[in-house]
Amino acid sequence: MGGLREFKRLNTRRASIVQVGGFRPTGAPLATHFGLQPLGSIGESWPQSEGRPLLFVCQLNLTAAPFRPPLLEDIQLITFFAESSLTPKAKENGQDWRLFAYTSVEGLVPLVRPADAPKLRRGAECRWEVCDDHPNHDDPELQALEGFDNSDFELDNVARTKIGGYASTVQSEPWWGYSDHPAKPAFCLQITGEEKTGLAWGDGGIVYLARGTAEGCKDQWFLDWQCY
Repeated sequence: MGGLREFKRLNTRRASIVQVGGFRPTGAPLATHFGLQPLGSIGESWPQSEGRPLLFVCQLNLTAAPFRPPLLEDIQLITFFAESSLTPKAKENGQDWRLFAYTSVEGLVPLVRPADAPKLRRGAECRWEVCDDHPNHDDPELQALEGFDNSDFELDNVARTKIGGYASTVQSEPWWGYSDHPAKPAFCLQITGEEKTGLAWGDGGIVYLARGTAEGCKDQWFLDWQCY
């Protein structure tokens, strides 16, 4: 039992997970939400891909999260957009998906939504909850414990929209786990399908997002997504 406890301790991280709906919404512009009205900087325009407006997926107010991972300590709000097919192909930010990371919520204003911008089936305000999270067996960040065989033991991974914790892998580790990149991307959040809003990344799919950790690369963001 001592080995199991130590193995679990080595592989436990805090995470803040998103609860979608199920409560009386506040209507606050800075609320975490899916598919409602996103905020942006003054003068910022709605993102496009090949001349078409992207689908607004979610806004995450990290200042309200009970836990913020070290990789996101300097970020206060994130907005995420993707093509309406919800099958992003680009690995790096700025093509068929866009992540905007704001270091301050001061001065942010509602973005003007184009009339032809796609929408989720239903928007929903969200709340944050904190939990412990653990890696799957294929996570390259899983730490082995000398003398302890963990092959028949599976830790509990929280497959929810979240910041921090570990990626809830569906097929394998995200591509940055086995492919070198000069920015040294590291996982920091994921967006799961959310039935209440009609959001689905394929069959049981999840989008994983990483931030560059190499010097001068903290403004670079990377994506992988998997489904069954």
